[in-house]
Amino acid sequence: MAIDVMKKATLLCPIPSAKQLLKALHSESIIELVDVLDRFEEAQDTLVRPQVSTADCDDSLQKLSLILGLITIFAPEQKSFVQGLAPVPLLVDPVEMDHLKHDFPLEKHYKRALDIDFEYRQIERAQGDIQNRLEELGSLAEFPYSMEALQQFKSVRIFLGAISPKNLPALRNDSTVPAGLAWEEIYPRALSRDHSDPKVKTNGSAESVWLLVASLPEDESEGRSVLSSHGFTEIALPQIAGTVGDQIKSLEEDLAVLRQDMEKISARVTRMAEFRHEFQVLRAYWNDRKKLKLSRLQSARGEYVQVITGFVREQDCERMEECLSLHFRDVSVVFEDVSEEDDPPVSLSLPKMIRPIQMLVDLFGRPTYKTFDPSPFIMPSFLIFFGICFSDVAYGLMLTLASLYIMKKTKAYEGIYNFARLLLYSGISTTFFGFVLGGFFGDLYMPEYLGENNILYLIISRTQVISPLDKPIVVLLISLGIGMFNQFYGIAMQMYSALLQGDKKSALFDGLLWLITLPGCALLISTMFISLPAPLFYSGLILFIGGAVGLVLTQGRENEGIVKRLTTGVISLYGIVGSYGITAFVGDTMSYCRLLALALTTGIVALSFNMMAGLLRPIPYVGIFLFIIVLIAAHIFNFFINVLGAFVHSMRLIFVEFFGRFYETGSRSFSPLGFDSKSAVLYKKD
Repeated sequence: MAIDVMKKATLLCPIPSAKQLLKALHSESIIELVDVLDRFEEAQDTLVRPQVSTADCDDSLQKLSLILGLITIFAPEQKSFVQGLAPVPLLVDPVEMDHLKHDFPLEKHYKRALDIDFEYRQIERAQGDIQNRLEELGSLAEFPYSMEALQQFKSVRIFLGAISPKNLPALRNDSTVPAGLAWEEIYPRALSRDHSDPKVKTNGSAESVWLLVASLPEDESEGRSVLSSHGFTEIALPQIAGTVGDQIKSLEEDLAVLRQDMEKISARVTRMAEFRHEFQVLRAYWNDRKKLKLSRLQSARGEYVQVITGFVREQDCERMEECLSLHFRDVSVVFEDVSEEDDPPVSLSLPKMIRPIQMLVDLFGRPTYKTFDPSPFIMPSFLIFFGICFSDVAYGLMLTLASLYIMKKTKAYEGIYNFARLLLYSGISTTFFGFVLGGFFGDLYMPEYLGENNILYLIISRTQVISPLDKPIVVLLISLGIGMFNQFYGIAMQMYSALLQGDKKSALFDGLLWLITLPGCALLISTMFISLPAPLFYSGLILFIGGAVGLVLTQGRENEGIVKRLTTGVISLYGIVGSYGITAFVGDTMSYCRLLALALTTGIVALSFNMMAGLLRPIPYVGIFLFIIVLIAAHIFNFFINVLGAFVHSMRLIFVEFFGRFYETGSRSFSPLGFDSKSAVLYKKD
């Protein structure tokens, strides 16, 4: 239940054995490799990196990428409910993976996929060309004349344009129109000849009138100028045979044929998708092989010997020696303690019960190597916070059952499984605090909903300790009390961390003195609201004065000169400098008001939904059905909204108001050489 002790391991092996050694280390997943030339800078003149080629891996990955890309387009994987909640990695059996690598006909599938991809790209381009052509011709779909016929005139200029109907009268009466210019007005079906539609568009749409203009060559320039003055916008005549409508019909028929061809391709890819799992397993295999080959770049070789170095957990050193003695008798290994100059990775070993909470720690950041893992210390706090925020028996049971279902479906996926277990613990806590605070779908247990003396009313009325709705001030004070205790708990953790690092002064001056000062401060502040017995008041006064004097004398201990030290000590009481501060204590404690706020939110929203549903109940015949439907929909909504709120705010109280007191991050997780994929996990069949 702590951070694992790390050792530096250096292996020396004959050059011919290096590849097999790395494979064995990869299989054991026991060492995190470190660049040899970075660790042993003095050997850079005598050691060189080995030559590594990943051509075979890249070739196979390229083939699989093409195949899986087609499958993703035409036969996307249908995800289950659990898979929709979070990305579920692929389960890979090592035996199956090795079998597929040797026996699966990847090349045959790749050739098929290559042909399909070629046809698909051709059809896709053809469809794109037709779609673009249809967009170009769409505005002239109702133009009645053959374009081919209009292009046959030699001595007359023919051009087409659009004009607003409201501009037509002025154009007709314009005396400057050349004698050698004439036009025909063409009205699309959407626009009648009475010109009653005042809307104007000049892009050839149905809200414009088309003018098919004929002009003698010598009058063309002047005619275009006159037409333009009336808002005439020329439209380029498409170079096609027949009418635009005929051309569009022909293009649509071609498009329909292409869609049929695309459906055939989709059917072929769907048949190929029957091997989706095999393709995904092979992709995981070749990605892993590529990583293994690239890992050789972290080693270095001399004339006869190859050097490999990295970090190994102390508990695995014996296992590594056994592996080497059995299979690599010509390999030597040297283990060394981690020094101050090293940057060791962090590996956490936790009991199964506590392992789920590690997810929260990893979200915030791994602890530094010289400190400790806070996972077991934050678990009680998180579950208490979550339970109070959600505090409803029914919602707690719903969360528990949902968590059990997800756990059953994801047992092989450690990350998702542990998250589901964390929700399971949270569901149990929610159920417990639901009994304590008296919530079951809000107040659905009350006699007006379920009748007099119903079993739920009898149970909850006997288990309820306090109601946030009836006594919010009392619950608020309890929340603040929890907040103060958690602040003291965090300071105690800071003392523990300092002692682990051998810093007794920090544990005493930056920890214990605050544990003396702050309780005294809390007692003195409480006198502003309640009257304390004299012994309790004077105890608080003594604690505060004694602790404050100690802080003033010690918080500036690193400064030079008595004045600077005392000044820094006085300022540290406020919280501007130093390890903590009274203002930080008060502010952080007030943040725990959210425990009451979230508890009230869950209960009040549920109660409101019950009242809304209750109003529908008296409706004849259908009232009871509407009552049930509204309750189900409303409480499912309230469940999802408030489970998210409870999780986020509980996490915030841990990250900000608790971790801020003692927790140091900045390390990286231990990542041993081995099968490591974000999209796949290894498992072994029993």
